[in-house]
This record gives sequence, C-alpha cells and structure tokens, in this order.
Amino acid sequence: MAEKMKPVISVSRRTDIPAFYYDWLQTSLKNGSVEVPNPRFLKNTYVVDLQPENVHSLVLWSKDFRRVAKEPGLLANYNLYFQYTINNYARLFEPGVPPYAETRKILGEMLRKYRPAQFNIRFDPVIISNAGERSPVPEKPGLARLRCFENLCRDLRSLGMQGCRISTSYIALYRHVKRRLAGAQIHFYHLEEDALLLFFAKMAEIADQYGFPLACCSSPLLQQVPALQKGSCIDGPLLESMFGGRVSKAKDCGQRRDCGCTKSLDIGSYRQKCGFGCLYCYTAAIAR
Repeated sequence: MAEKMKPVISVSRRTDIPAFYYDWLQTSLKNGSVEVPNPRFLKNTYVVDLQPENVHSLVLWSKDFRRVAKEPGLLANYNLYFQYTINNYARLFEPGVPPYAETRKILGEMLRKYRPAQFNIRFDPVIISNAGERSPVPEKPGLARLRCFENLCRDLRSLGMQGCRISTSYIALYRHVKRRLAGAQIHFYHLEEDALLLFFAKMAEIADQYGFPLACCSSPLLQQVPALQKGSCIDGPLLESMFGGRVSKAKDCGQRRDCGCTKSLDIGSYRQKCGFGCLYCYTAAIAR
C-alpha cells in the first residue's frame, strides 16, 4: 500500500509568526489544529490539522528566529525547514529587524539543533538605494548591496552552512510599495534589463566563490542568467528527499504565476500584523 500523502504547513507567508506570534503557534501545535481566516474572504475560515502524525513538515518564515533557537518547544515534534530572510539593510528600510551581527549569532545558535540543509537564506528583495545601505557607495549604488551579499556568503561559509540554499529576487514595485517608498522620500535606482542581468550574474558569481548555489524567485527574466537556479521556497521534492514520506508535487496555484512553489497550507493571517515595518513589504497593504 502506498504511503499516505501528508501536507506541508507554511508558517507563514502572510506574517512573521516565529517573531511575533510564537506563543500562538505553540498553543496551536498543542491543540493539534488551528482555524485560519480565508485570505480573500475573511468571514470564511478553514481548519488545519496540526497533529504531528498528520503533518509532513513545517516551513517557517522569519527575519528573527531567536525564540525558535532558544525554546523550540513543540516544534521538536515536526520536520522543520527554515526560510530565513537576511538582508542587512539600514534601519530606514527594516526598522524593526535585528542587527546583522545579532542575526548571525541567532543562526549560529540554530545550527546546534538543525542541519544547514534545513535552511534557505533569503537575500530578498534586492533594492538598489543608497538610503537603504548601512555603508553606501554613493557613486556606485549597487556596489554596497553586492558587498552585503558577499559578507553574508562569507559568514555563511564560516558558520559551516555549506548545504543550505540561498535565494533572491529583484523588488516587485507594486503600487503600494512605490507609494510607501515615495512617502518616505526614498530614492532607488531602477535597473534596466541588461543591467539587471549583469547585477544578478555578479551575485551568482559571488555565491559560487563561497560554495553556494543561488536561486531566483518568481522571475522568468532572472532565469536568463545561466548561473541562477529557479527557486522554490516550498519545494515538495526537496522536503521529501530530506524527511522521507510523501507530499504533493503539484504547483501551488494560490501564488504568483511564475512562482515555483508546490502546494502547502498556510496557517498565518493578514490580521496578524508584522511588527518589523519594512518599507518594501509586499503584504502591508493587504494587512490593513
């Protein structure tokens, strides 16, 4: 008899649960299920079974995993995969995000419990702006972002993170993102196609120098860069290879058209406000 297919649980694309709703997550795991508002029709809800025997894996998204590192609690009963966003932007762009040195320390603590292969490090999104950099290079605005990326790759290697994934993307300038950046009087540089491809080719070269593959997320344009892989934040085949069992390999039709993710169940809600206040946030307008 074929092994039963189990769902992958996303925690969460809609808000940062590990940073701001960790007690709620632990309570939900203890209860063995959670009622989640439908993201489009908030009066409607659906129930997600969280009993460990009925879940394949949890994919956790955050910019601050300190509580997971210190007190995993009931997470110890699950297969875990981490989407860890580490951008090292200036506080103007990411006012509530821990400083880079602290993030590096948290990652080191997590490696005492979890394997490098359980991490995707998200250097995402890329925004070319002197205002967003801690150490800007005014005459070459893209250089500061490349230096941040190289510093990240160097630190990942020194931590022994070989085997993790790194993914990236170029900022998607949705109307509400443009309005928020303009309201903060942020000047950013829009890269035309040729310059964009050259920039990300350089990123891929840097990653390769430190022994890491680099993947792009939801971008047919960036896939023209030969050294860039197509990224899948939630990757059914990868999760199967890591943890065994069976999961869906079908495309997650609830994501952007070019998204490579496979199906999952997201237990977050746009009502759960993220406290980081990032200027480039894609979901902030939905959350209001």
